[in-house]
Amino acid sequence: MPEKDPTNWGLSIWVLALGMSCAGGIVNWYSRVKKGYTRAFNMVELVGEIFTSAVVGLGVFMAAQAMDQQIGLCAALAGVGGHMATRLLFAIEKWIEGYFRKTGKEKS
Repeated sequence: MPEKDPTNWGLSIWVLALGMSCAGGIVNWYSRVKKGYTRAFNMVELVGEIFTSAVVGLGVFMAAQAMDQQIGLCAALAGVGGHMATRLLFAIEKWIEGYFRKTGKEKS
């Protein structure tokens, strides 16, 4: 079992945590491309998805590791956390757009 303190983690643990986190963002981006929400060659959106997923997924990995979970479960949770982070941001964005559309219609 790796050390709970991230400053003592080896390169393999960092690669596992970040890799699974980023994979969650890539899966979310790919599903949005398939649904037609974004273009396949929109690299700025892809990089944004990966960065957001990496930050949240790494946090989930660290939290699970701090709770003495097995490394495989930590990696799986990091991937799910990374995937859900970008989905949550997309849901918030849709809610804000709907709110401003509704507010704009009431004023006119």
